[in-house]
Amino acid sequence: MEYYNNTTTHNNHSNGTSNTSDHYKATLKWISFVIFLGIIAFNTLVIVLLLSRKKKTRMGFFVTNLAIADLCLGLFFVLPELVFSHFGVPWNKYVCYIVYAYFSQFAVYVSIYAIVVLSIDRLYVIVRPLSAASKGQKYRFGLVSAAWIIGALLAIQYVVHIKTWKTSCFHIFPYREAIIYIDTSIVIIVPVIIIVICYTGIIITICRREKRGFIPANRSETASTEEIISKNKVISSAKIKTIKLLLVVVCVYILCWTPIFVDAFLQFYGNIGTGLIYKVLYTFAPLNSFANPLVFLIFNFKMFRSKKKKTDSHLLHMNTMKTSLGSKRHIKSSI
Repeated sequence: MEYYNNTTTHNNHSNGTSNTSDHYKATLKWISFVIFLGIIAFNTLVIVLLLSRKKKTRMGFFVTNLAIADLCLGLFFVLPELVFSHFGVPWNKYVCYIVYAYFSQFAVYVSIYAIVVLSIDRLYVIVRPLSAASKGQKYRFGLVSAAWIIGALLAIQYVVHIKTWKTSCFHIFPYREAIIYIDTSIVIIVPVIIIVICYTGIIITICRREKRGFIPANRSETASTEEIISKNKVISSAKIKTIKLLLVVVCVYILCWTPIFVDAFLQFYGNIGTGLIYKVLYTFAPLNSFANPLVFLIFNFKMFRSKKKKTDSHLLHMNTMKTSLGSKRHIKSSI
């Protein structure tokens, strides 16, 4: 996602400018390090928590996929930038072609489209609940595979235009203006449009069902007033949660990735030297993958809290049983 030369070599300027630049680079280095640790730690936590649950849910499957994609982004996008750019380790030719040219971009695309397929599935579940319930693993793996295949195909263009010079690794695009528009469409415009359409459809569907006092068809004649009120409360809660998720997912995603493309357009059309600004934006862009697991953990705090309570209750029960058995043995030995 580099539209003008951004190599790992360092140019010498005047002393004042150099000192200021070095100060910012040192700050960005440790910020990038913290972001990397956060991505690895929180996404690993989400994966472990979801895989350790006995009851596997549909939502859990897609969130696990998103966490794996974000984990890949941390390993293939953030880590190489941290090691080779911030810490100044010289680029190896093969690492440049394999990791920087392909897998770093592949991880970005997969992370983005994992959110898209999750949104599509949520829309399908809300709009067609009965049909969605009958869909098996083929449907789920099909959607997830689509995100990974799209990422794999889109990343090929970056391998073709990778260049190396001494210890530097960078891209040179012969169609530079076109690649900015293409990447902006792939990374921002298309995913955001799909996500907004999905969540808009979810909100509209929930609102319609709430107005009609939605009751399952096979219970419409026997449902009581209490059931209708209870159902409406659930829908209202779901609507609020959906709106919050929409705002968080879309806003964080746009805030993280849009500035890079704005900077690219300014640099291309306005001829503005934005090397340092680009570096800052490039460092903070992966915060999207840092935020995704945090959003999931916050919105599902009760689920993990109840799991902890069940675990504590189970341990308490086991300790009580052991104490009881110990007392019985003591009584028998006394007799």
